[in-house]
Amino acid sequence: MKTICSRILVVLLGTLPLLAAAQEEDLPPIPEERRQEIKAQKTAFLTQRMDLTPAEAEKFWPVYNQYDKELEVARQESREFHRGLRKDDDITETEAAAAIDKELAGRQKELDIRRRYAADFKKTIGAVKTLRLGKAERDFNRELVKRLRDRMQDHRGGGRPRP
Repeated sequence: MKTICSRILVVLLGTLPLLAAAQEEDLPPIPEERRQEIKAQKTAFLTQRMDLTPAEAEKFWPVYNQYDKELEVARQESREFHRGLRKDDDITETEAAAAIDKELAGRQKELDIRRRYAADFKKTIGAVKTLRLGKAERDFNRELVKRLRDRMQDHRGGGRPRP
């Protein structure tokens, strides 16, 4: 049981770098309409990849949506914290040490959310599909980042033709 939980956590933590890459601060905010479109695509993608039955989906999505909201709040706090750090290049050792502690506390908060919801997911869809969830999220995020890069490349004029 402990091994399964550890594996799930490793899988779920693997999505963090992709999310960070997709949230470049130099980019304008994503319009709400586009966010909703991406969310719908993610829902369809995850449902298909996890092979959820209609009964499982009915139980899973309310739990997942709450999980996603809590993680987004934690990520937003982290982004705001990092924005504040980048503005001040002249930082003391004491301030740097406090910043490190705050960043680790933020990561721990995300881990705690993931751990709590991993237990809920296992109850609603089982451990195998919970494990698939982590891979499906990573795959979706990779695809999203790839599409963003392709779009940026296209806008710069050096992109390859779209099918």
